[in-house]
Amino acid sequence: TPSSTSNSEEAVSVKRIAHWFMAVCFVGFLGAGLAASLLRSPQDFSFWENRMLASLPEPAPQSVGDGGYFTQLERYLADHAPLRSTLLRFKTRWDLALGRPVVNDVVVTSGSLLPFLPYMADDEQDIAHWAALMADNLADINAAVTEYGGYFCYAVVPCQSVSLADEYPWFLNSQARRSQMKAAAMAQAMAERGVPYLDVEAVLAQSGGSAQYASRVDNHYTMEGAFAAYRLILEKAAADTGLRFPILGPDGFRHEILPNEYIGSRERKLLNLERREEQLSILLPNEPVPFTRADNGVSVDPVVYRLPSGGDEAVDYSLYMGGDIARTVIDTGRDNLPSILIYGDSFTNPVECLAYLSFDETHSLDLRHYHDMGLLDYIRQFRPDIVVCIRDYDFMM
Repeated sequence: TPSSTSNSEEAVSVKRIAHWFMAVCFVGFLGAGLAASLLRSPQDFSFWENRMLASLPEPAPQSVGDGGYFTQLERYLADHAPLRSTLLRFKTRWDLALGRPVVNDVVVTSGSLLPFLPYMADDEQDIAHWAALMADNLADINAAVTEYGGYFCYAVVPCQSVSLADEYPWFLNSQARRSQMKAAAMAQAMAERGVPYLDVEAVLAQSGGSAQYASRVDNHYTMEGAFAAYRLILEKAAADTGLRFPILGPDGFRHEILPNEYIGSRERKLLNLERREEQLSILLPNEPVPFTRADNGVSVDPVVYRLPSGGDEAVDYSLYMGGDIARTVIDTGRDNLPSILIYGDSFTNPVECLAYLSFDETHSLDLRHYHDMGLLDYIRQFRPDIVVCIRDYDFMM
């Protein structure tokens, strides 16, 4: 009948309007999210994730044609999405509440927060191959240093997973066997090439092990661990070269534990929702040595610890040397002492806080950030008496 036909047409019209309304709302929601992502003040670095965030890509014919631009744009939108930190915090809290053993790539144990390590084949030949390549590179550096009469040493220090390998749950990988194989392969490759090599982990194993110096919440060693590395490195350099320079012992420092909350790198990855009580410490020389300091060629305050302004301010590992600086030069004006260059990554920072006390000039390079000249060019230009590379087990090769 005409009335039933009219009712049917009205129902279809209402459904069509409803579908269009839902489509417009959905597109509007996506558009609002896209606009919020593009218009909000961009952040370069995520403190909690401890990583650089993706930057907004520039479209180009090639990148648009091969799809690379859209991949980069997707990564940018994911990194800068509105409420991203809130959603990440909710997910982290939920995973912790469920008691998951691994959250945000952090292994959560009752005593420590450790890095999640994937299973890898312990291929002895492959490890030996990479050790040989690394040793060849270090042999070139050693040759450049010895050419002008300097001394080079490659020092490998334990990271958290090495020092606390026994704390991993039985069903997760600590890569303990792989770490041992890497250390053995590097020692052999360096010996074959005659390059001075120091395995700090192996030495510490003879006197109680490195676990006593490991952080429970961060990949780095504690200040006490850095002090142990400082002494072992300089004692080896003094023994190998006959150079005379002061090497301070425990009685040469005043030990201070900061009362501030310490947020380690593992706690940061868990957005500080899972805590393990730990505090940072500093070592202050009983007899201070005056010095000047320049970072990246610019004079800065002559301090080696970036101390908090008050007891309520949280601290992180940038307490030591102010964090990862591309190039730092500390000059104590004691021409009778030799000079040293220390290069590597963040594991050098607390060692630098101590090393300047033993030398006339202390140069330090973080090769992740320093790009003004190549390492060999730097060595040949400044000709430091001692050159030390400090790497942890994760990046020894």
